[in-house]
Amino acid sequence: MFSRSLVEQIKCRWREFRREPSAFFWVVFMPIIWMLALGFAFSKPRPESYGIGFLPPFQKSPLATEIQNTLRSHPQIKMKEGDSEALTIKMKRGEISLIVQMQAADTMRYQLDVHNPEAVRARAFVDGLVQELAGRTDPIKKEERAMTVEGGRYVDFLIPGLLGLSIMTSSLFGVGMTIVSNRKENLLKRYLATPMRPYEYIVSHIFGRFMVLAAEFAAVMITGFLIFRFHVYGHFWSYLLFSILGAASFTSIGLLCAARTRSIPMISGVTNLISLPMMMLSGVFFSKNNLPEWLVQVTNVLPLTALNDGLRKIALEGLPLAALGFEVAVLSAYLVIASVVTQRIFKWY
Repeated sequence: MFSRSLVEQIKCRWREFRREPSAFFWVVFMPIIWMLALGFAFSKPRPESYGIGFLPPFQKSPLATEIQNTLRSHPQIKMKEGDSEALTIKMKRGEISLIVQMQAADTMRYQLDVHNPEAVRARAFVDGLVQELAGRTDPIKKEERAMTVEGGRYVDFLIPGLLGLSIMTSSLFGVGMTIVSNRKENLLKRYLATPMRPYEYIVSHIFGRFMVLAAEFAAVMITGFLIFRFHVYGHFWSYLLFSILGAASFTSIGLLCAARTRSIPMISGVTNLISLPMMMLSGVFFSKNNLPEWLVQVTNVLPLTALNDGLRKIALEGLPLAALGFEVAVLSAYLVIASVVTQRIFKWY
């Protein structure tokens, strides 16, 4: 089943990875750095704070003084005082998102950009404090109960996304750069003169990606468990198999990108053109629910979105692999289509 030439090519793929320090760093350590930085930053949510600009009231009054003192001392408010021009400059710099001023005994003026979500939240928060100080009481009593949702932490959302991102980048850049470099150095032409069958070279890249996947998968999962106690609520083997499907799909896309490319800058540009939009739109670091609905529908058919969604459904919701029909179909489609096209247009020299 495995000819000697195929075995040697697989060894070459492992040596290429092992002997390149930068590749090892990006595959193993970069996801860990992202995990530690974002995990510690957002794993313990703090109350949102607001930058507020305060203009002197038109008329001094006990209520205006009380409002000013309350806003100045509130732990969730970072208040800046000054004239209108100075506060406008601070708003442009992003230091504050709302400017408040008491115009009369019964009137508060709020200046804000209504298209800025943070400014809208700041206005609601400040107005609630002001109304309470003015004597407003809620007609309906409210009760809050704290609850902990298993798998509901930000770091639980983050780790599958980082694994998906690592699989995408290592597959696209690792495969593409290697093939283009071999073509540029005329190694591919020399391979054709050997007893090696042409398809064995392609297959060796797939097996090479699986070896790299083992390293990045272990790095992400072990670090996530040891530091953040992350664990998969679904079947672990389903989680691993879905990761392998994702690696195979992105390896096929990487092969397609490198099928005819001859220059390193070109393959770098092509892979960046593919990976950067998905990094931003496929919900790696934050939920894509904040995107417009039409854009969410578009991103659902991207391979990184399917990979991230599937990993999260297995890890956080405990779904079996059989329940991921759409995600499996999307990744399989990219795998098959990219492989068929690559076979037809691949150029050895």
